[in-house]
Amino acid sequence: MQIDELLDLEHYPLDRPGSDGWNELVEVCRAMHEEGGCANLPGFIRPDALPALVHEAQGLLANGYRKSHLRTALFNHGDPNRPQGHPARRIFRENSLQVASDQIGTTLIRRIYEWQPLTDFVAAVEGCEVLYRMADAYQALNLIAHENGNGLPWHFDVNDMTVTLLLQASEAGGEFVFVPDMRNHEETFFEPMARLFDGDTTMIHRTDRADGTLTLFHGHDALHAVTPVEGKTSRISAILTYDERPDCVSSERGHVMVYGPRVEAVQRRQAAREADR
Repeated sequence: MQIDELLDLEHYPLDRPGSDGWNELVEVCRAMHEEGGCANLPGFIRPDALPALVHEAQGLLANGYRKSHLRTALFNHGDPNRPQGHPARRIFRENSLQVASDQIGTTLIRRIYEWQPLTDFVAAVEGCEVLYRMADAYQALNLIAHENGNGLPWHFDVNDMTVTLLLQASEAGGEFVFVPDMRNHEETFFEPMARLFDGDTTMIHRTDRADGTLTLFHGHDALHAVTPVEGKTSRISAILTYDERPDCVSSERGHVMVYGPRVEAVQRRQAAREADR
């Protein structure tokens, strides 16, 4: 399948940069960012292409990492220098099935991710002079599935911006929720975070997304989560990661925490080879 068979380029003319339709779409997405905190493009994936992408994702997820671990919203095990009850010490359990970028070969979803007009479009919406697909061998492109009872706890992303494609929505639940501007590159705002964790839902933004929706989102600064899935149908998303830095990678500790024993073993072998040089 070619790009024009996968994506609805009639409604979303990413293949025609600089055209009136392309410029209008960029401005609409920027306005959605300003008004609601994220930009959603429903029907970005053509309905007749969705079954092939879902089938592909299900095959890859069969060999994914099924994880169940405890962590904070900052992706660590808690800051012992903070008092008990501090948001930096609040522990959440994450249960999900995840496929890392190095497990995704020449596939339809990779073809979408590596299509340069998509990268250029995201850059234009975000006001970036240049944007790169993330250099991380594991995190650049991911698939993640949440089954009945499972969601994604509150967290920040390591990179500035994330693009997601919802391939398969759950029967119920599985709602993407977020709080914009909960931190910046200098400071994390723990006081409103504490109120959120204590049950204050007034600051939460919600977005209704159907299968095939593309979402552009500032995941580094916005605290976000996916509510628990309800029903037999798993929620499946592709996570397409970009950054303004050409060499953006996560830490080795982060790799092991997110992707588990397989990646830990790879890192040990790499360390052993470097030690033998």
